[in-house]
Amino acid sequence: MEKSQEELVAGIQELTPDQPFPDEVFYRIFDIDDYVERTKYIEELKNKAKIISRSREFTSILKAFFMDYQQRMMEHGNTTQFTGQSVELQCGPWRANDLGVTSQKFDKTGMPVQIMACIHPIMPIEILKNVDTGEERIKLAYFKYGAWNQVTVNREVCADNTAIVKVLSKIGIEVTSENAKFLVRYLSDCIGMNPSTLAPVRSINRLGWCANEFMPYAKDIVYDGDKEYDAIFRNVHEGGDYQIWKAHCSSLRKNEIIRLAFAASFGSVLIEPLQILPFVLYIWSGESGTCKTVAIMAAMSIWGNPKMGGLVKTMNTTKVGIMRTSAFLYSLPFAGDELQTMKDKWNGNFDQLIYQITEGIDKVRGRASGGVDETKTWHNSYLFTGEEPITKSNSRAGSKNRVIEIEVEEKLLADGNQTVSILTEHYGHAGKKLVSYLQDADSRKLREEYKEYFDAMCQLDTTEKQAMAMACILVADRILTDVIFQDETALTIHDVKKYLRSAKEVDIAERSYEMVLNWIAKNPIRFKNPEGIDAANKGEVWGRIDSDEDHPEQQPVAVINKDVLCDILERNGFDYAAVSKKWAAKGRIIRNSQGKMVHQTKVYGVKASYIKLNMEDDGFVDFEEEQMDLPFE
Repeated sequence: MEKSQEELVAGIQELTPDQPFPDEVFYRIFDIDDYVERTKYIEELKNKAKIISRSREFTSILKAFFMDYQQRMMEHGNTTQFTGQSVELQCGPWRANDLGVTSQKFDKTGMPVQIMACIHPIMPIEILKNVDTGEERIKLAYFKYGAWNQVTVNREVCADNTAIVKVLSKIGIEVTSENAKFLVRYLSDCIGMNPSTLAPVRSINRLGWCANEFMPYAKDIVYDGDKEYDAIFRNVHEGGDYQIWKAHCSSLRKNEIIRLAFAASFGSVLIEPLQILPFVLYIWSGESGTCKTVAIMAAMSIWGNPKMGGLVKTMNTTKVGIMRTSAFLYSLPFAGDELQTMKDKWNGNFDQLIYQITEGIDKVRGRASGGVDETKTWHNSYLFTGEEPITKSNSRAGSKNRVIEIEVEEKLLADGNQTVSILTEHYGHAGKKLVSYLQDADSRKLREEYKEYFDAMCQLDTTEKQAMAMACILVADRILTDVIFQDETALTIHDVKKYLRSAKEVDIAERSYEMVLNWIAKNPIRFKNPEGIDAANKGEVWGRIDSDEDHPEQQPVAVINKDVLCDILERNGFDYAAVSKKWAAKGRIIRNSQGKMVHQTKVYGVKASYIKLNMEDDGFVDFEEEQMDLPFE
């Protein structure tokens, strides 16, 4: 028959010196749930042991029993007993119930003391392993204010006493510097003791391709993105009726510029499979009301709701914001309206922006806590609108190369408001169909198709990067035509070649050279003898024009003061050191007898440093008049 606590306590005093303490005395301790009652019982036992002069022996055996109990709890132990918990976990020595999470430890005297990990229910319910980085995050469930809540934190938060206070206390979890180490230990025990229940789940914090899977359509990858991108993520889905969307967009695509926007939008997900660089489609008009914004909204309706602030962003943002959003989109297109609103942030010149976004990689950024963040990358296209050209006459070749820039001269569609209403009600169906097509497609054949377009356009008067972007757009249009808009004919090179920049238009040496010729033509008096009939020239003399009257077929030579030339180039955004080498390579600079580009000579009696520039008159090739047979039409 089981003895009562009083009988067990009384029995201690009756023991003889050679009789051991009964095991039942110690096991009863673990049956007492109430902490106060348990403490009273232990103190009574210790007092009786003291009476028979066996206090030290009793304390040693008591400590051994507790250590053994803890070890057995670690191996088989308790389970979480929270009301409404989504999963039951082994938690070893921890008592996890609606009153909180507690355990016991020994004080300096060997007395068991209750420790509190958290005064309310809390438990890990899922481990997320990022497919890109391999890093783990832990989803915690906690009961507070009458309801279960969830939060996902980095793994190191649950392993660091300082970090867990800093992060979890902000959202109302009761963790302080006093109980932090116990909460860390409890969470670690739960994770370690439940390897099958808490097996890591594949996760990702961005959209787009992940091997042959695509977010947000992948079924076995969990989305684990930052809250700041929720507005984008929530809008990438299907809504309304697919047939209504398809019928309306078919009519919109009769406009060639809108059709190119559709192809650039879908072309974004082709960039990684085709192994090419990101590019920009820029639609601009100096007049309002041309429906250029509606054009990119229509293009973005492939993927989801194209409303402003969702898949189409206002450009009231920062440089860092653009890069991070690009990394989040990863494969989906970045659509930005009214680019000129952030003109001041780029000092009136978008060259740097174009370079950074089309490189597809962000710079290394440090963490406030030390170390560096993971370097972000992306493989997407950009659809921008604006009220002025995105590149200038003095823009570097790299920026002009990476942009398909289209000016809207006439209204793109009749009723923009009606189109916006339809597109924000019916959207997102095509994206899933197109991705499914690409997942089943032969990537090698897609790259061969792209290469044929690319090679054919490289025979035109354009650059490789312009051909790269447009070849991607043509492949995308062909797929859109085959998969979605079957009653159309795919665009050809002949249809789009007018939107490509000529090689000379992109070449910074050609643009700077033409600028200098125009500058000379506007200032002829600065290149004439200030004496005699030209005495009216009261200003500076910048050089002279040498021509051979006996041989008029020979090109004249401009002898220009080097300082004046460098100044005019700099004021127009060109660098003399960069363009002069290219001029020399093209034979436009006459070198001296030592092979140097600078001549020490006299102009109208004044000796100085001069540059001799051949004044060619061939100018730019008229791209519209270029006639050639184009393959792959």
